[in-house]
Amino acid sequence: MTFTKNALREPDAPETVPRRGLKRGFTLVEVLVTIAVIAFGCLAALLMQSSALRSNTMSDFMTVATFLSESEIERLKSLTFEDLNTEIDTRGPLATWWTDRLYRVCPSASASTCAREYPFEVQLRYFKQYPTTFSNMVEVTVSWRDNSGRHSVNNATAMTELSF
Repeated sequence: MTFTKNALREPDAPETVPRRGLKRGFTLVEVLVTIAVIAFGCLAALLMQSSALRSNTMSDFMTVATFLSESEIERLKSLTFEDLNTEIDTRGPLATWWTDRLYRVCPSASASTCAREYPFEVQLRYFKQYPTTFSNMVEVTVSWRDNSGRHSVNNATAMTELSF
C-alpha cells in the first residue's frame, strides 16, 4: 500500500497555520482617527448650539426694544398737537429718559429684576416745527450693550397739525 501525502491528511482537520490578511481587531491608528472625527463633529455641534443661543438672545432683545419704541411712538401719536408741543417744551428738545413700560414685557417680575434682565437705555428726541411749522418729528431710540457691542432700535414719526 502506498501512501501519498494527501491521503494521510484528514479532510476535516483545521488548518494550524493562520492565513495572512485576516484582521482580528482595530489598530491604534484607526481608533485615534475615529476619536478625532467624533470629537470634531461634537465640537461643530457645540459651536452651532452656541451661535443659535446668541441669535435667540439678540432676537429677544430686538423684539422688546422694538415694542418699547413703538409703544412710545403710539403714546405720542395719541396726544393732541398742543399736548405734544407742551410735552416737548416740558421735557426739552433732546430728552433722555427711561420708560416704565417694561412691566408689559415681564409682568411677573419686579421692576428692578426686569430692568436687570433688559438693560435698555431709551432716548427720545423731539424736533419741534420740523420739517414745517405745522409738524413735529419724534424719534425714539432704544439701545443696549452686550458682549458683541452696542445695539439699538430706532423709530421715528412726523406728526402734523393737520393729522390731529
